[in-house]
Amino acid sequence: MAVFYSKYNDNVFFDEYNPGPYTLYGHNLFFRRSWDCKRPMSVCVEDIQSTNLKPEEYFTLVITEGISQVRPGVLELFPNLQDLIVESDLKKIECTPELEALLKKNNVVLRGSYNSPAEKLAQRLGLRFIHKNIFLAIYINREYHESSELSLCFQEGEPPFFWRDDKTQGISAGNTGGGTVRTDLDEDFYVGCETAEAFADEIVGRAFEEQTRKNKELDAFLAEANRRHKK
Repeated sequence: MAVFYSKYNDNVFFDEYNPGPYTLYGHNLFFRRSWDCKRPMSVCVEDIQSTNLKPEEYFTLVITEGISQVRPGVLELFPNLQDLIVESDLKKIECTPELEALLKKNNVVLRGSYNSPAEKLAQRLGLRFIHKNIFLAIYINREYHESSELSLCFQEGEPPFFWRDDKTQGISAGNTGGGTVRTDLDEDFYVGCETAEAFADEIVGRAFEEQTRKNKELDAFLAEANRRHKK
């Protein structure tokens, strides 16, 4: 794992490691170091050029929460980009002619929320769009130093699925075990389940129920997915 701190933007850094279930080699993450930081973050070309990163080695780019602006020229630095994942805070993707040509040439898959800049850009350029994964809840058993995280995931060419990541304390300090479980869902699992509260009651296990029913991102997804299904 390598972390590169920005010389030009406070509270922005680049992380070469991402423990997600579908991680291609060369993830590059932009996000806040301080979650209580209120002012929006931006990424500029100089941030990448001032690090030891090699953009040509990166195929998946994640713009995480906390970044509201990616200035022109940044995405164009990644000539082999194949997947662009955009979290909820990004307000706009400024598409230069160079970026448009790159996205089309590589047939890049854009991932984000419904009606997000990622989906709008995909529609405009005729590119594929997949809804980004939604983190639902975490259950912590403090007595046994165990935790379980549950996410709703979407993958191209596959059914939607729950991804559960379990971690448990090993027999020695710093030794952590656990495992992952994938549970496939029906393609139209959301139909008739239009709120996070209903989803928690009908689909999610008891350990994750309370947090899931308050999940605003899930609430927005279910409402829009059902609206589109009814059209």
